[in-house]
Amino acid sequence: MGGNFCIKCGRSNTRLYKGLCKECFLEEYKLLEVPERIEVEVCAHCNAQLINGKWTGRGVPEDEIIYRALENNIEKKVDDVIIDLEILQKRGTISSCLVRAKAKILGEEITQDFYTEVRLKKIVCPYCSKYKSGYYEAVIQLRADKRSLGPEEIKEAEQIIEKTLQRLWEKDKLAYLAKKTMQKEGVDYYIGSYKAAKRVIAALREEFGGLVKESPKLMGRDKSTGKNIYRIWISFKLPKFKKGDLISYKGRVGIIKAMNSHGILFYDLDRREMSTTLWREYQKIERIATPEDIKKTTVTAISPTKIQILDPISYEPIDLELKPGMENLKIGDQVSVVQIGNKTYILW
Repeated sequence: MGGNFCIKCGRSNTRLYKGLCKECFLEEYKLLEVPERIEVEVCAHCNAQLINGKWTGRGVPEDEIIYRALENNIEKKVDDVIIDLEILQKRGTISSCLVRAKAKILGEEITQDFYTEVRLKKIVCPYCSKYKSGYYEAVIQLRADKRSLGPEEIKEAEQIIEKTLQRLWEKDKLAYLAKKTMQKEGVDYYIGSYKAAKRVIAALREEFGGLVKESPKLMGRDKSTGKNIYRIWISFKLPKFKKGDLISYKGRVGIIKAMNSHGILFYDLDRREMSTTLWREYQKIERIATPEDIKKTTVTAISPTKIQILDPISYEPIDLELKPGMENLKIGDQVSVVQIGNKTYILW
């Protein structure tokens, strides 16, 4: 105060802030630093952005890319500032934008507008470049052992493949399906990365069980590194039996209830209990009947140790041992049976 005066307007006898009176100081004060032009490198195919040398994001809407670019290039001069962003006009890859800032400075509410351009530089990321060229590292060969693949099995497998690749993409940009080809024996799926293909196989095995075998094939040599280039063919065979099929395993007869990567769960018809076996025992298992072989018939007599039913084909009476779980059956009840060789089993 006293002899002090504002170096901009000349006002004296007032409090100064960095040589300026309050009014001039607020006029000069900038709430933000905003560049006049912002350039963002964006993949023309997937909208991934190149940030600090790394490609990030995928499928992000263009407006969101613009807003993110504004947020990442604004420098705040005060902590408690409210910022509003607006795209005023879009001309091709150039967007005119408004950045409005509001804050309280020296007890006064001030609003400042800043104008800038965001330019999207459209290029092709290396992952889309590989995708567009049909690049792949692995081929999953979906087959079924000693039988044909069913259309429902193919549909379910493809849903698992698609879901797994979508989940993996954020961390593995080569987690994509390059193409698929129908073969006489099944379907081949060309996967961008071998790592993603392995994860797909794990997901398929968790759902279907099955058998896996890998066969690397030498495709050439990388001239820059001198290393051999391999592609991996992964044979994934669904088992010869399906859920609901009847099997024979070490002299036991059972119904397949579930399968996963660990083993096979089946209901033992002789012991009337659930049992499991591992995939290493696969060659010892034989499919002996399918759900189509299961018939309906009628209970005609019950004694303390025996139950009598009608043969579902000849209608001749058949006497069977009354086993645990059959105590609640009554004469006239309908039951499901299956005949394996000369033996008849009541299923439930």
